[in-house]
Amino acid sequence: MKLVRSVATLVTLCTFTIAVQAQTTLYSTGWENPPFVAGNSAVGTDSWAAGSGTGSSQTVSTDFAFSGSQSLKWDNSGTLNSFYSIRRDFRDITTAEKLVVSTRVRISSSTQANRLYGLYLTSTTTGTLGSTILGLTIDGAGRVRGGTTWSATYSGTPIAQAAAGTYADRWLRMELSIDRGNDTATVRIEGFSDGSVVTATFVQATGPRNVNIGTDYVTTTDRAGVGYFDDLEIRVEP
Repeated sequence: MKLVRSVATLVTLCTFTIAVQAQTTLYSTGWENPPFVAGNSAVGTDSWAAGSGTGSSQTVSTDFAFSGSQSLKWDNSGTLNSFYSIRRDFRDITTAEKLVVSTRVRISSSTQANRLYGLYLTSTTTGTLGSTILGLTIDGAGRVRGGTTWSATYSGTPIAQAAAGTYADRWLRMELSIDRGNDTATVRIEGFSDGSVVTATFVQATGPRNVNIGTDYVTTTDRAGVGYFDDLEIRVEP
């Protein structure tokens, strides 16, 4: 009996080791100091650059954090900037079979229905929202949108409707994955208080080279809001 348990333990450890070795984290950040300084924009730090839009609405903040003490705050409560993103390229991932990008997002309960926050993958290393090939957003009304174009993420038919009271003032997890082996792309969002998980899969043959995170709007009315991002991770799998 002792021998059986030992063999089983060895098999489990080997399986775990292989799984760990199969994944490679290309980049991760919790927006902590160093290098990010509270009160400052993330642009210009750790290879982050300005993406779409003008009039930056994001700053590193200590208001809330999923882990650590800082996150990236997007404040559109006063200036109502129409849309804005920041971007970072993946460097060299041309041989990656599967790419997975995830982040935590928190929407304030004060956010109006038509303000949204999203995670986007683009087709070039300098791509902005207009070159989105896979994106996922959630707005102040709990509508989840996703797809292989920018328009799908803000004006497309929602892929899900979160129940009232399940999504605001809590950390949700967004995930985008592109599998070149079968030309599919999947969006996923979870962390709702009722345990809901939203997923959708699309056809996508193009490989991503860049990530954008940011804020957008559905229409020009009811678009004030505050949101936060934390714990962004980019990894490849064989």
